[in-house]
Amino acid sequence: MPKPTLFYWGDFSFILADIKWVTVSMKRNSKAITKNSLFPPLLFLIFILIFSFCNVTPTSASYLISFSSDVAEITAPAQNGVACDGIITIQGTSPLNQIWLCVRGPQGEVTTYPIKVEQNSFQYDLSLRFGAGTYTIWAGNSPHYFDGQIRFEVINTLDKDLRYLAPSAYVDSNNKIVTQLCNSLMKPNMTDEEKLDNIYEWVTNNISYDYDAYLSDQDELLPASLIIQKRKGACRDYSFTIAALARAAGLEAKVVYGYARNGNSKPEYHAWNEIKVNDQWVAVDSTWDAGYVKNGKFTFSPQKKYFNIIPSAFSQSHKVEKVTLH
Repeated sequence: MPKPTLFYWGDFSFILADIKWVTVSMKRNSKAITKNSLFPPLLFLIFILIFSFCNVTPTSASYLISFSSDVAEITAPAQNGVACDGIITIQGTSPLNQIWLCVRGPQGEVTTYPIKVEQNSFQYDLSLRFGAGTYTIWAGNSPHYFDGQIRFEVINTLDKDLRYLAPSAYVDSNNKIVTQLCNSLMKPNMTDEEKLDNIYEWVTNNISYDYDAYLSDQDELLPASLIIQKRKGACRDYSFTIAALARAAGLEAKVVYGYARNGNSKPEYHAWNEIKVNDQWVAVDSTWDAGYVKNGKFTFSPQKKYFNIIPSAFSQSHKVEKVTLH
């Protein structure tokens, strides 16, 4: 799952490129440059580059903003710097069946979103999950390459960090399929523990492990709403589903990647969840608690061996590598 590579003008990209070029040039001519004469010119050049960057005028910087390319045109928002309260509706047109958005949050958080195009048009309600500030949005035809032909900014005025509560591309907790299922599992005045318990019970009793996908090393990201319909998935799909249902129920939920070992088996890359219950994060692994694979066939055997157990016990088998932004 490589991170998206952003190719865009502006920021510090051109400064770093110039410094790299100077460094290479100096290495090529190192025999003619003394140790004492190297530092002053390099320091002077870096100063000039930074000074030039800081004095970019609005006219020369205006090319950084664009709403149209050969693959898509953004029709809403219609101007740069639109202010919104937690959600921005992105609308546009495209000849493709799908486009991609890349969103950079106020602190450099980067996420991507596949946007379905129907009858040459698209609309997506984007949650600005990382708190108040400026968000930069790119659009393109690939999840890994954004050339900057479409690049604009929006301002989030909602001063709340909702990264583990608001919907994302694959933890689509606002999808109708997810919300309907969640509502069917909830009852009035339920505690956080009861909400999570009902969600966990449904997932471990209804989502079967896709062993064929595991063997073929399939790496396609699928949203929780689709997993609920398919009733089948690998560990990442289980974690997306748990997180989506939890967020729909008002519980903060993380999707965690790391290494896990079951018994004496070799550690493998794995996905599980951390859910906030009564202001405490608890770890759960619905994949391992759903059942087991024997002779190439999955058998349901729901349990709660890896459900909200003592953290020290859970960490014996699960080692966190990263908490994702899903």
